[in-house]
Amino acid sequence: MSKGKEKVSNKQFRWLPPMHETMLRILAQEAHKGNKPSSTFKAGSFALVAKEITAQFGVECHPSYVENRMRTLRTMWSTIQTIRKKSGFGWDDNLKMITCDPKTYQEEVMAHRKHAEFLNKKIDMYDELAIVVGKDTATGGFSKSYVDLEHEPHNADESAEYVADNVEEDVVEKGKNTVESSTTGSGISKSRKRKHSVSNADESVLTDLSDQLKEIAVALKEINRGPVDYTALYNEVMTMMADGYSEDMLATAFDHLCENEKTARGFLAKNARLRKLWLDSFLFTQL
Repeated sequence: MSKGKEKVSNKQFRWLPPMHETMLRILAQEAHKGNKPSSTFKAGSFALVAKEITAQFGVECHPSYVENRMRTLRTMWSTIQTIRKKSGFGWDDNLKMITCDPKTYQEEVMAHRKHAEFLNKKIDMYDELAIVVGKDTATGGFSKSYVDLEHEPHNADESAEYVADNVEEDVVEKGKNTVESSTTGSGISKSRKRKHSVSNADESVLTDLSDQLKEIAVALKEINRGPVDYTALYNEVMTMMADGYSEDMLATAFDHLCENEKTARGFLAKNARLRKLWLDSFLFTQL
């Protein structure tokens, strides 16, 4: 055993958040290298994680600890997907967050206390988790898992960037191609032409929609650039007094956001409804 390394047993080994992140990052990279041939990884991948954690954190980590940790990650993933499929819960794909109203939150936490950590909070490293323990469908880049594909968001706020980047080049172009193909070819019946044609009005609607969503996406990207404007954040928080929240409540929420930059950026990116959901959830934890 190397000098300075603390030797602990498997049961005593404590996975700190930075260790958890290191493990997910390395295993996601290993998966993209082809070292996850099935539902698990090759032994060398676990050994690589153990070696890196030992080097970074000064605590001796064995590959068996990593393999055991995988069981915890699978349980975590299963819990997240089970909650997402329940009635009353939504999914914010930009923030990687399960959303729900205060009533649903309280009912779920009363029944399953440990589920609180997954509700109305950003799930850190969700994409990496999907690759490591989910059934990922891609071979390159951090992509969507099969559950993500089944639960693709449909409202403008949740899918703004995805739609803005793809609608104009993909959907509208397909609409144009459909119009062209439906008006050519003597062997195509008139009924089939009517079925597959897209009117100029429909094409115009698609174009207008893509333009609007692109503007939303640009606004979201601007929010994530540069330092957080805490004056603007304060003003946005205090506008919620109009929704019946007291100044003291909002001041507490503002202090919390100032201490958590990621949460502050997420708050600014949310629409009014999601901001209320987050605030209700936060105030509930302060009781």
